[in-house]
Amino acid sequence: MSPSLLRRIAAAVISISLTCAAVPAVSQGSGKKFGTIHKDPVDLAVAMLRQGAVDGGFGNGSCRQTAMVLAALGHCHRYYSLQEPFVRAAVRRLFSARDKDGAFGDPGTPHVERIATTMWVVDALGAVDLEADYAADLAACRRWLEKQGTVVQAGFESTVHGVLARHAAGDGDPIAQGKAAAEIVTTAFAGPRPTSETLVEPLVALVACQVAARRLDQEPKAAAATAPWSAEQQKALEFLMTQQDGGSFFVATKQGRFPDLGLTALALAALQTKPAALRSAKEKEVIEYGLKTLVAAQKEADGSIGDRNTNYTTCAAILALTMAKRDALAGVVEKARNYVLAIQNVESVGYARGDRDYGSIGYGGSQRGDMSNTQFAVEALRAAGLQADHEALQKALVFMQRTQNLRSVNDFKGRVKDDDGKPMDVVSGDDGGAAYYPGNSAVGYTALPDGTKIPRSYGSMTYALLKGYTLAGIPANDPRVVAALKWIERNWTLSENPGADPEGDPKQRHQGLFYYYMVLAQALDLAGIRMLRVPGKAETDEALEVDWRKELRTTLAATQRADGSWVNEQNSRWWEDQPALCTIYALLALARAQ
Repeated sequence: MSPSLLRRIAAAVISISLTCAAVPAVSQGSGKKFGTIHKDPVDLAVAMLRQGAVDGGFGNGSCRQTAMVLAALGHCHRYYSLQEPFVRAAVRRLFSARDKDGAFGDPGTPHVERIATTMWVVDALGAVDLEADYAADLAACRRWLEKQGTVVQAGFESTVHGVLARHAAGDGDPIAQGKAAAEIVTTAFAGPRPTSETLVEPLVALVACQVAARRLDQEPKAAAATAPWSAEQQKALEFLMTQQDGGSFFVATKQGRFPDLGLTALALAALQTKPAALRSAKEKEVIEYGLKTLVAAQKEADGSIGDRNTNYTTCAAILALTMAKRDALAGVVEKARNYVLAIQNVESVGYARGDRDYGSIGYGGSQRGDMSNTQFAVEALRAAGLQADHEALQKALVFMQRTQNLRSVNDFKGRVKDDDGKPMDVVSGDDGGAAYYPGNSAVGYTALPDGTKIPRSYGSMTYALLKGYTLAGIPANDPRVVAALKWIERNWTLSENPGADPEGDPKQRHQGLFYYYMVLAQALDLAGIRMLRVPGKAETDEALEVDWRKELRTTLAATQRADGSWVNEQNSRWWEDQPALCTIYALLALARAQ
């Protein structure tokens, strides 16, 4: 690219910047979208960096700065790939700095710097869509990183997280945050010759703002941010405040009360559904103590939080910590996120795509996955900053659709054992709902004439499926989502967790009722469902328009106990004899139902 052309681009960028300076930044509260922001300064920075490249290296020519630029190229509004000669040259530069152990770093690079550089290289090769070309190299990088005990905040995702955290704290939207970097780019070209090294971090900052803006455009607005705070919610919160000591929440047993870290994390998430401006001093104090408890419980070795059901507890902790919206917690969240990624049942732990549990996440490492833990992990990973198209979420989709009774996408069939340990042959059904995991349902099976069985779809797992699909970027018109929503509308009820055999034990219909309320509200809210079209009782009846939010609020208001709590009085399975847990579920549901 010629200097004269670069100068014309710079003049255009400066002109655009001056014009835009008088226009107020787009507010997400206004309902408008950010769209693609900072296009011109990004293009100008890339052009200058390309012109200044030496032997494939960007910026100061180091491995790290080259990786940073490649990562930005892969995430920005343009599409760059190996078809571009300068991309191929940059990749060669990266591999010229590769060590035998799989790490990256120029000669003499300190160990901590090698960790950061390797993280940037992994980001770069993935961002520029080189995963398939360098799969073995990336696997070696990741294995090396997993062995390192030092926690380093580096890589493109950390930069995006910082933009989103500042935005959430009211410290400027992505347009405003990118202004300083845009000025650096345009000012750099005003001199006789820009220094490439000074353009790398501004480029990364601008592209991080672009990505943050895209995420804010794509993600549904959290209901808790603008929802009114009801009397029922306050009463429930006051009950929860009696179930803790020093920020730790307790499980009640016949032997007494015992602190539980998973319950504590969920309770902190529930407490934080109350708008920060409305919280009392005591409520703020409990949240502070609770967050410190979660941070203190994180294991240095692997980033997990808690000793029991570690995926469940770690994911709950991620939700509570990210709801606090504090930069100081970013490192804890990132390490917890990496733990969840490490226990996913994928190639890195020996799974192949054809395996039943491929893509799933269970209660902890080396355990079979299930729909409940997987959707919970997907939610936590999104809260921790992963995009919907991240490979971990796309691999989770393979598992999720194997739980769905939809033959067009569910390829699972084979011999499994029922809850009594008896072998049986199972195949997918075709009603669109979901079971617990491929071949297994907590509400039983439907027998076919040849003796083969279909795991029954049921409410909580079908809503968990819809929630997982939405978080993984599956659109509303996708056949998988359409089929799940049809099941939901055909089986709409708040009096039970639907799907159990009507001829079976009546108690079974009420198991997990409050968990059902929570995932119902989360799934429908995330999917942007305002009204449900519920079929009439007779074929000739017209479909009814159901305002699910209103019906859920009414149901919960009618069943709240005098002390502000809820409890499942009809089935104690899955800890729903614990008023604290049911109250947490109800509060998390109400946050989405306002």
